[in-house]
Amino acid sequence: MRFGVHVPVGAGLVKGARRAESLGCDCLQIFARNSRGWRARTYAESEVAGFRALLDRRGLAPLVIHSCYLVNLASPEPELRARSLASVADDLARAALLGARFVVTHFGHHMREGREVGLRAVAKGVRFLLAEAPPGVQLLLENSAARGSELGGDWSDFADVFDLLDGDERTGVCFDTCHAHAAGYSLDSPRRVGLALRRFEAALGLSRLRLIHLNDSRSPAGSHIDRHQHIGRGTIGDAGLRSLIRRRELRDRSAILETPIDRPGDDRRNLRRVRKLSL
Repeated sequence: MRFGVHVPVGAGLVKGARRAESLGCDCLQIFARNSRGWRARTYAESEVAGFRALLDRRGLAPLVIHSCYLVNLASPEPELRARSLASVADDLARAALLGARFVVTHFGHHMREGREVGLRAVAKGVRFLLAEAPPGVQLLLENSAARGSELGGDWSDFADVFDLLDGDERTGVCFDTCHAHAAGYSLDSPRRVGLALRRFEAALGLSRLRLIHLNDSRSPAGSHIDRHQHIGRGTIGDAGLRSLIRRRELRDRSAILETPIDRPGDDRRNLRRVRKLSL
């Protein structure tokens, strides 16, 4: 399994890649725009070239782009929906420009319209995005903690959307461990990890699991509260995370850490701990 972290690129793409390199990452994730806004800056050709050259030279792959947190593909509100689709479409175009393999986004909230209406909206939006998506880029839907009207907390949500997309293989799942645990797929022991993966396999098939967001959880299993924690210091703990990253069927996946930064060196410490658990 390849390990990396989410790195900031506000000071430039190359600086972000150098940070990933200095941390000893195998792969990395970035925001291609403001994480909590719709605006995105333009990249100079020289910056893109330098960024891609550094990734190639250091073998940093895959590159993952995470959509901004405002995106809501399930929204019944026309303006929010249009902005969300435009934002993810732009992320897909930037992924092709930067050499990213994956764009990760969330389902969003159905906003009291109900699960079926929300999932149909998600599927319709994904179909629109795939129609214009550049070749070689996959769109991954990330599971959620299923708080309130939030979709994507149950694997059946993914199964229903993929069925509506006629099984289009350009879509897959980004499996967030903290979110799965909070949604009720407990991951705090080898037995429970095995059960969670069997439930995933039964609903979707493990070939749909394309990427892992590897985070411990501050909140208990089934709490529906999304609060990431440092590796081994949460309610999943070392035993659960060790079991997950050692699973034979997941060996060819990549895992991105989105753990907190409470003090300098936290990313490095979390990466070190994950690598120790993987041995």
